[in-house]
Amino acid sequence: MISPSAGRSDFDDGFEDRSERRFEPIGRQQCLDLIGSHHLGRIAWQAADLPQILPITYAMLHGSIYFRTLPDGILAELAQPTSVALEVDELDQQTRTGWSIVLHGHSSAVSEPDELADLWASDSLVPWASANRTLYIRIRPDRVAGRIVRRPT
Repeated sequence: MISPSAGRSDFDDGFEDRSERRFEPIGRQQCLDLIGSHHLGRIAWQAADLPQILPITYAMLHGSIYFRTLPDGILAELAQPTSVALEVDELDQQTRTGWSIVLHGHSSAVSEPDELADLWASDSLVPWASANRTLYIRIRPDRVAGRIVRRPT
């Protein structure tokens, strides 16, 4: 007797829509607009011992990405100039559509008093996690690329 699940992958979620989908590139400006319209992403970098990837809440201001962190936490490593990647996406598992963007850039601590005053006054840089997140990190974008998967129109 054959089991009802025979031939199905462990990853098969029963989604029966077989309509064709394809990946299409997203232009630089649209990538930046999408990143700017969201506030949650994953930041990746090569730490001293292993690669790291962590979620952050961020804001895009004046063409750069900013986030707040603990002065003595793991993300504080990014206060020193560091090559980083930020991934932001929006995916719909039901329709198997969405987009994903990766921004490559360099991080550094924000230390200019006028810039810090502007950041402290911003309502868009309130982290989800509590604690003394007083260290502001800036990511200056170098490259950005994205792609979208959707059904043909």
